[in-house]
Amino acid sequence: MFFRRKEPQIRPPLKKASELINKSRTQKKYISLMLVPSDSTGKTRSLNIPRTVIYGAAACVAFLCMVIMGFYLRSVYHEREAVNLSTTLEEVQETFQTFQQEAEIMQSELIDATEQMSEQLNEEQTRAQQEISRQEREHQNALEDIWDLINGLENQIREFEEVQQEIVSGLSTRRIIPPIANILDEMEKTHDNLREALRYEAPPQGAPTVGLLSHAAPANSTTDELLFRLNFLQGELEIQRALLENIEQYKKRVEPYLLNYPTIWPVNGSISSGFGWRSNPFGRSGNEFHSGVDIPAKSGTAIRAAGGGTVIFQGWRNGYGNTVEIDHGDGIVTLYAHNTRNSVTQGQRVERGGVIAYAGSTGRSTGSHLHYEVQKNGTAVNPMSFLLE
Repeated sequence: MFFRRKEPQIRPPLKKASELINKSRTQKKYISLMLVPSDSTGKTRSLNIPRTVIYGAAACVAFLCMVIMGFYLRSVYHEREAVNLSTTLEEVQETFQTFQQEAEIMQSELIDATEQMSEQLNEEQTRAQQEISRQEREHQNALEDIWDLINGLENQIREFEEVQQEIVSGLSTRRIIPPIANILDEMEKTHDNLREALRYEAPPQGAPTVGLLSHAAPANSTTDELLFRLNFLQGELEIQRALLENIEQYKKRVEPYLLNYPTIWPVNGSISSGFGWRSNPFGRSGNEFHSGVDIPAKSGTAIRAAGGGTVIFQGWRNGYGNTVEIDHGDGIVTLYAHNTRNSVTQGQRVERGGVIAYAGSTGRSTGSHLHYEVQKNGTAVNPMSFLLE
């Protein structure tokens, strides 16, 4: 459809004003559209289109343009976003590649570190096993050392017990000496008190006692058992030491009595005439009381003091001949008679076993011998009860 330029026409005749007014009003409601055919032979037509339709169509066209413009702008925006996204994606890809390379490097390093760690772990495990083996050996050596210590403590305890038994037995044979008997009674009470004061916790029921410990093997005992035994033996050893020290103290108290008390034989030999009543050795009728014992000895045989003491008499005495008397303390006096000669002076201190005279047959005597008496508080007693050694 083409619009053709309108040919000038002859002006129509003037119409009335009312017609013009009505016509102008009608024209305002419509928009005239002239249609001119492309050929000159056709008729020109005019088309009246209501203004509302034109306006609606224009609005639709404007809206459509706006929509198209919105889509265009949106496409431009999305295109830019796509470009940005593409750029970002490329950067991400580059970052990913960089990260992948770094990851490969880190993976390689991690593998190397893992291998090194594995080697270190193996070395540590080997060292740990060696350390455990060393500690086990040390532990076994420690157990053996504890066992040796236990055996040593047992031996010490046995030795202490033997020494104590020997000392106590030796002292017990002197119980005939009253002061020693009293001291021994006091010692026994003290020992009971010491054992009670130092009493160690008894081993549990079924545990080996001191005497049975040596029959067990260290391999069959745990560390706790060995330590318990060791502690028990140490406690027992302390008791034995305390008892031995106590015995030594009492022994020191007894020693003066042992040194002074007349317990050794003045001369070696057998008794030819004992203590008490006997027939007259000179053939006279009747019996006489013999206040001592006679011990045969060759003339000149050394006579030794039966105990330590002080010489209270030496010289001639009727019936006794050359005589020596020694005061041993505690009311005990010994007499040595019929000596061929005396070798001490009155007031002299003599030690146990010291030579005081020589055997002979002076005074009222039937032959060379020693007449030996023991007097307690001035009364003659049987010397045999004193001759312990």
